[in-house]
Amino acid sequence: MKKAHRFFLLLLIPLFVACSHTPQKEAEKVAVNFSKAMYNLNFNDAKKYCTPDASKILSFIASNIKEEDLKLLKKSGDVDVSVVESTLNSGDSTATVNLKISNYIQINIMSGKSTIEKEKEERVDLVKVKDKWLVDLHK
Repeated sequence: MKKAHRFFLLLLIPLFVACSHTPQKEAEKVAVNFSKAMYNLNFNDAKKYCTPDASKILSFIASNIKEEDLKLLKKSGDVDVSVVESTLNSGDSTATVNLKISNYIQINIMSGKSTIEKEKEERVDLVKVKDKWLVDLHK
Protein backbone atom coordinates (compact mmCIF):
# COMPACT_ATOMS: atom_id res chain seq x y z
CA MET A 1 0.00 0.00 0.00
CA LYS A 2 2.83 2.43 0.86
CA LYS A 3 4.53 1.70 -2.45
CA ALA A 4 1.33 2.41 -4.33
CA HIS A 5 0.92 5.68 -2.42
CA ARG A 6 4.48 6.76 -3.24
CA PHE A 7 4.08 5.79 -6.88
CA PHE A 8 0.89 7.88 -7.08
CA LEU A 9 2.66 10.88 -5.52
CA LEU A 10 5.56 10.53 -7.98
CA LEU A 11 3.06 10.65 -10.84
CA LEU A 12 1.47 13.84 -9.49
CA ILE A 13 4.70 15.83 -9.11
CA PRO A 14 5.35 16.22 -12.88
CA LEU A 15 1.71 17.19 -13.36
CA PHE A 16 2.04 20.05 -10.83
CA VAL A 17 5.31 21.18 -12.37
CA ALA A 18 3.84 21.15 -15.88
CA CYS A 19 0.79 23.12 -14.80
CA SER A 20 2.92 25.84 -13.24
CA HIS A 21 4.56 26.62 -16.63
CA THR A 22 1.52 27.71 -18.62
CA PRO A 23 1.95 30.22 -21.47
CA GLN A 24 0.09 32.80 -19.39
CA LYS A 25 2.42 32.33 -16.39
CA GLU A 26 5.44 32.54 -18.70
CA ALA A 27 4.17 35.84 -20.18
CA GLU A 28 3.57 37.21 -16.67
CA LYS A 29 7.10 36.27 -15.60
CA VAL A 30 8.63 38.07 -18.61
CA ALA A 31 6.50 41.17 -17.98
CA VAL A 32 7.50 41.28 -14.29
CA ASN A 33 11.22 40.69 -15.01
CA PHE A 34 11.22 43.34 -17.74
CA SER A 35 9.47 45.88 -15.54
CA LYS A 36 11.74 45.28 -12.55
CA ALA A 37 14.82 45.74 -14.73
CA MET A 38 13.43 48.82 -16.48
CA TYR A 39 12.26 50.59 -13.31
CA ASN A 40 15.60 49.83 -11.66
CA LEU A 41 17.21 51.55 -14.67
CA ASN A 42 18.94 48.31 -15.65
CA PHE A 43 18.26 48.71 -19.35
CA ASN A 44 20.71 46.02 -20.49
CA ASP A 45 18.77 43.45 -18.47
CA ALA A 46 15.42 44.85 -19.66
CA LYS A 47 16.52 44.47 -23.29
CA LYS A 48 16.78 40.69 -22.80
CA TYR A 49 12.99 40.60 -22.55
CA CYS A 50 12.19 42.85 -25.55
CA THR A 51 11.64 42.74 -29.27
CA PRO A 52 14.47 44.34 -31.28
CA ASP A 53 12.35 47.46 -31.89
CA ALA A 54 11.55 47.79 -28.18
CA SER A 55 15.25 47.42 -27.42
CA LYS A 56 15.93 50.51 -29.56
CA ILE A 57 13.40 52.49 -27.54
CA LEU A 58 15.10 51.42 -24.31
CA SER A 59 18.47 52.52 -25.71
CA PHE A 60 17.01 55.98 -26.31
CA ILE A 61 15.60 56.15 -22.78
CA ALA A 62 18.90 54.94 -21.31
CA SER A 63 20.80 57.64 -23.19
CA ASN A 64 18.72 60.26 -21.36
CA ILE A 65 19.34 59.00 -17.81
CA LYS A 66 21.27 61.46 -15.68
CA GLU A 67 23.40 61.08 -12.58
CA GLU A 68 20.59 62.66 -10.54
CA ASP A 69 18.25 59.86 -11.68
CA LEU A 70 20.70 57.23 -10.44
CA LYS A 71 21.03 59.00 -7.09
CA LEU A 72 17.25 59.16 -6.77
CA LEU A 73 17.04 55.45 -7.59
CA LYS A 74 19.40 54.62 -4.72
CA LYS A 75 17.37 56.81 -2.39
CA SER A 76 14.03 55.24 -3.38
CA GLY A 77 14.93 51.62 -2.63
CA ASP A 78 13.57 48.55 -4.39
CA VAL A 79 10.80 48.73 -6.95
CA ASP A 80 7.92 46.33 -6.31
CA VAL A 81 6.16 44.75 -9.30
CA SER A 82 3.14 42.45 -9.09
CA VAL A 83 0.63 41.03 -11.56
CA VAL A 84 -2.90 42.46 -11.40
CA GLU A 85 -4.29 40.44 -14.32
CA SER A 86 -3.19 38.93 -17.61
CA THR A 87 -4.79 37.82 -20.84
CA LEU A 88 -3.63 35.67 -23.74
CA ASN A 89 -4.83 36.83 -27.16
CA SER A 90 -4.81 35.69 -30.79
CA GLY A 91 -4.28 31.98 -30.33
CA ASP A 92 -1.74 32.45 -27.56
CA SER A 93 0.69 34.49 -29.73
CA THR A 94 0.15 37.80 -27.90
CA ALA A 95 -0.50 38.64 -24.28
CA THR A 96 -1.35 41.63 -22.14
CA VAL A 97 -0.20 41.78 -18.53
CA ASN A 98 -1.41 44.51 -16.19
CA LEU A 99 1.05 45.18 -13.40
CA LYS A 100 1.07 47.18 -10.20
CA ILE A 101 4.35 49.11 -9.93
CA SER A 102 5.17 50.47 -6.48
CA ASN A 103 7.99 52.69 -5.22
CA TYR A 104 9.31 53.67 -8.63
CA ILE A 105 11.05 56.64 -10.21
CA GLN A 106 9.08 58.67 -12.74
CA ILE A 107 11.63 60.08 -15.17
CA ASN A 108 10.56 63.17 -17.06
CA ILE A 109 12.94 63.54 -19.98
CA MET A 110 11.41 66.83 -21.14
CA SER A 111 11.67 68.73 -17.85
CA GLY A 112 14.73 66.86 -16.61
CA LYS A 113 13.15 66.43 -13.18
CA SER A 114 12.50 62.93 -11.84
CA THR A 115 10.35 62.01 -8.85
CA ILE A 116 9.74 59.01 -6.62
CA GLU A 117 6.15 57.82 -7.03
CA LYS A 118 4.17 55.47 -4.79
CA GLU A 119 2.12 53.37 -7.17
CA LYS A 120 0.67 52.99 -10.64
CA GLU A 121 -0.76 50.35 -12.94
CA GLU A 122 1.16 49.58 -16.09
CA ARG A 123 0.07 47.58 -19.13
CA VAL A 124 2.74 45.42 -20.77
CA ASP A 125 2.08 43.94 -24.22
CA LEU A 126 3.96 40.83 -25.27
CA VAL A 127 4.37 38.81 -28.46
CA LYS A 128 5.50 35.22 -28.75
CA VAL A 129 8.46 34.86 -31.10
CA LYS A 130 9.98 31.40 -31.62
CA ASP A 131 8.36 30.07 -28.42
CA LYS A 132 9.69 32.99 -26.37
CA TRP A 133 7.62 35.84 -24.88
CA LEU A 134 9.01 39.32 -25.67
CA VAL A 135 7.82 42.76 -24.57
CA ASP A 136 6.44 44.83 -27.46
CA LEU A 137 6.40 48.59 -26.80
CA HIS A 138 4.51 49.53 -29.99
CA LYS A 139 0.94 49.20 -28.79
